[in-house]
Amino acid sequence: MSVQLQSIVEKLAAQLNRAVAIDDPHLRLLAHSPHDEPVDQVRIDSVMHRRVPDEVTRYVLSLGIDKAAGAVRLPANPALGMWSRVCVPIRGQDLLLGYLFFIDSDDLCSADDLALAESAAHMAGLVLYQERLLAEVEHARERELGQDLLNGDLQLRQSAAAELIERGFFARDTTATVMVVQAETPSNGHQVTSATDLHLAIASALEDARQNMPHRKGLHIARPGHGVVIVDTSTGGMRSTQVASLAEHLRASLIRRLASAGGGPRVVVGIGEPHDSLVEAEGSYSQALAAARVSSIIPSLGDLTSWAGLGIYQVLSRMPVEELTADVLHTGVKRLLAEARHRPLLETVEVYLDNAGDSLRTAEKLSIHRTSLYYRLEKAASVAGVDLRNGHDRLALHLSLKVARLCGALEPPRTQAR
Repeated sequence: MSVQLQSIVEKLAAQLNRAVAIDDPHLRLLAHSPHDEPVDQVRIDSVMHRRVPDEVTRYVLSLGIDKAAGAVRLPANPALGMWSRVCVPIRGQDLLLGYLFFIDSDDLCSADDLALAESAAHMAGLVLYQERLLAEVEHARERELGQDLLNGDLQLRQSAAAELIERGFFARDTTATVMVVQAETPSNGHQVTSATDLHLAIASALEDARQNMPHRKGLHIARPGHGVVIVDTSTGGMRSTQVASLAEHLRASLIRRLASAGGGPRVVVGIGEPHDSLVEAEGSYSQALAAARVSSIIPSLGDLTSWAGLGIYQVLSRMPVEELTADVLHTGVKRLLAEARHRPLLETVEVYLDNAGDSLRTAEKLSIHRTSLYYRLEKAASVAGVDLRNGHDRLALHLSLKVARLCGALEPPRTQAR
């Protein structure tokens, strides 16, 4: 919380004898005065959670406060637990930097009170604009260091890691874990959201997720087509449950922003394995990127996918994309793919191999009788020209089926297969 902002709200609260708060443009709390008098549920939620509920945000912003030239009165909304209040937009160099609010439930606010509030908002604008300029310089260097940390050049990574540690972003004993968020490109190749809008949405979602990260315990970078978050998961850093929660928050945040931009693609998050030092974050990033890419192709893996959860796709994801084509498929798989009537046989063989040849579990997964299962397996083996009792044939078929999923020769599975 800025000391200068806190001084501004406390001075105004004393002048008005009312509860005063300053929020950022997304209605996240930046500073608030002590509350000696009663306040509404919205203010309580804001102080307790540093932001108001989403439905309150939507309601308040729908009143057009972002376009107001000066103080405006906001009507009460009992359904949201909101009393009437006054809002003054805070601007600096014509940029909207936030809002100043004070509760006016008795509607006794005078013209002099409004003038005091507008003067306080002007002072807050000077403070926030200066902080914004300083933050932009800091963020620019932060982005540069983040990009260097993900570079393939070891010396560049070592230099970036040393500076990030010196700046206090990470501890020297950091265990680096990386997550990648990206929006899926539709199968027809048509991008619903423009590249610029996507980049802005990713950057905004990353900033939002940063609010849920421990101070100086992480870094985020918006890269072409995806966002990257690097967190410390060493002892004293984020726990695995916190990482999963942050990943879900990041995904939900990007979904909201893409929806508001007129797009609605599926959003996935890949999570890399923890690596023993900040210099090794590039390895976790590579894993997270692969996990996100594979899960966007194989929906059954889920929207949050860890590198550890990829199974055989770990190996296949390391193959050059241009080599993952139908040309590399096993001849038997090609035969089964050649006719649509054989597709159920492909699914049967895949589930059977995924379950290590356990016929009982396979039949349960497919909801068929074991007699039907044996018939399908025999038929598939005959068409493919393989012997499912032969380990080499089974391995070749299994790998080829997974390649077929990745290259799009075989539609996504109805059951999760790893």
